[in-house]
Amino acid sequence: MNFLYHKLAAVSSFISISAINIFLSQPALSAVSCEARTISRYPNGSLYYCVLARDTKVRMGNNRVGTSIFPCKAKKYIMFAEKAEFKECTLSEDIKIIENNSVRTCPKDYIVSVSTLNDGKDLSIGCRRYY
Repeated sequence: MNFLYHKLAAVSSFISISAINIFLSQPALSAVSCEARTISRYPNGSLYYCVLARDTKVRMGNNRVGTSIFPCKAKKYIMFAEKAEFKECTLSEDIKIIENNSVRTCPKDYIVSVSTLNDGKDLSIGCRRYY
């Protein structure tokens, strides 16, 4: 009986780790909490934009370019592409952007925008001042 419990625990651990791995390999991860009456959706039901209720860290990544984390500011808009991919937000802290062996800073309160290129294999990251 003890042998059965050990096997069940091993299988449960494997399934849990596999589920976490599948969840973390998605292109963008974020728990988005929106202010009431600020949500806009695409015709397919996915989130287009909203005003964030709290600071939110969006994690994006793929096998080729690795993982990027974008700290988005509360009380500002966050936007998504139609396929639920993170598009842009106002930063709650400075971030470093590494492109072609150079590093640049996108400061807090600037808008960071992300687009995917080459069928999602590459990310293009823009940074601009809010107008």
